[in-house]
Amino acid sequence: MPPRLAPKAMASKLVRVLRLQHPDYHYLKKVFQYTRELLEVGPAPAPTRLPALLTEAELVAFYDAVWSAQHLTHVIMLKLLLVTGVRNAELVQLRLTDVDLHTGHLRIVQGKGHKDREVLFPRSFRGELAQYVDRQRGQGATYLFESRRHRPYSTRRLRQLVAQYARAAGIEKRVYPHLFRHQFITHLTKHGVISPKLQLLSGHTAEQSLAVYRSLALSDVVEEYEAAMRTFPVH
Repeated sequence: MPPRLAPKAMASKLVRVLRLQHPDYHYLKKVFQYTRELLEVGPAPAPTRLPALLTEAELVAFYDAVWSAQHLTHVIMLKLLLVTGVRNAELVQLRLTDVDLHTGHLRIVQGKGHKDREVLFPRSFRGELAQYVDRQRGQGATYLFESRRHRPYSTRRLRQLVAQYARAAGIEKRVYPHLFRHQFITHLTKHGVISPKLQLLSGHTAEQSLAVYRSLALSDVVEEYEAAMRTFPVH
């Protein structure tokens, strides 16, 4: 196979052919569009950038800032975000009826991909969550997390709260709700929870693992999840 010409040298060859056509911008754009299609050349995939995760000290400082504010809804909401890895849009849409305190399951209705699923929360969190659920029921709430107007929190408000508490904790990194999902998945991975069990807990459903994924139930991963969460920085 002959060596590939340098891009500038190839451009010079093409110019000699194209100049006879008196091309304008749109003509050239179409020519190179069809050239890519005929050569079956697509755009290069964007490089994967790993998020800058919080250190254990930063994670503890964040939760301490939340706890110190003494806003019960914020405490429960952000702790649930930390220990379940749910997406922010899924978190704010949780209803009281989606919480199963007996099994330690959260029901995610119409999550990403319009699929229902269930996720776990730690046994150590059940008592705290049960008290909050009772309070919400007593106030006639429908959603697990409601504003003073009895409406569910928006994802925008959730992002604002996360950024607010990160600043209060003195964290200089960019902190946003989805970062805690990365944090959660990374923690489970480090503690030996592997795919497809990790997919079941996080809601990731890679096509090549679906056959195994479907055969698992949350009961198959409870003990591994609980063991991993015992070492989670936030208790």
